[in-house]
Amino acid sequence: MVEISHNQEKKEKKEWAIINMFRSCYPYFPLGDLEKSESPDFLVHTDDKLIGIELTELKYEREDKLFNLRAHEDFLTYMMEDAQHIVEQQCEFKLMVEALFTDDISPTVLMVNEEARLLVRQGLAESIAKVVLDNIPDSTGMKYKVDRSSKYGYQNLPSKIQSITISNVTGRWHDSLWYAAIATKVKPLSISSVSQRLVAKNFKLQKYNPACDEQWLVIIQNSFLMSSSYNSVSAKDALEHIYRSKFDKVFVFERSEGMVTRLQTNKLEVKN
Repeated sequence: MVEISHNQEKKEKKEWAIINMFRSCYPYFPLGDLEKSESPDFLVHTDDKLIGIELTELKYEREDKLFNLRAHEDFLTYMMEDAQHIVEQQCEFKLMVEALFTDDISPTVLMVNEEARLLVRQGLAESIAKVVLDNIPDSTGMKYKVDRSSKYGYQNLPSKIQSITISNVTGRWHDSLWYAAIATKVKPLSISSVSQRLVAKNFKLQKYNPACDEQWLVIIQNSFLMSSSYNSVSAKDALEHIYRSKFDKVFVFERSEGMVTRLQTNKLEVKN
């Protein structure tokens, strides 16, 4: 039970960080009290209506059978948590930290024994923490990206990390947000990938809070993760396509760029 509670707490902190980021990036976000919920993830209490907001992310795609998605996600999550803990012992700023890994971080790292895996995780976490501590933006709203184009990045970035982006969000967010992923393992933004997310969420909408006057869906996309697989043409097509959805409003939120696009949708009837 303790482990489940801990995982739920981490999940909720991440969701709070994301919804606060979305709220700050979307100028038409409704005024009102924001409340954490289940099905949907958040409720916004305005003066005249109740709005439900569900968050969802484009999922990883791997075809090789040796890849264990859960183990991979846990490895990266715990590594970033370790790095965050080191930094927060020395720094009071609220930060958003994005680490972009090379392909060979997994599954190779995950196939070694437990002791070796922990040593790798610890070493990478300490390296990430050093890079962050050396490159913390002084002012809220500032962002630094460390990659191998600079002498510092060339000398200090571990071989398995392509880049680390550090944003100072002090005063804007209550919690920091640290996350990591692999460039080529994220499903590209396309009509197909968005449609798949919509179909999955449309199916669940009938179980959401019936008191809501509106239901919103926010599809989170990390464009910075796709340095080797991003297709600007398919992404543009995806953002301009007209979808079928049971949600009142559907958005694509490119988290790394802070860009919000409201998708065009034809409303489908929600069957009880």
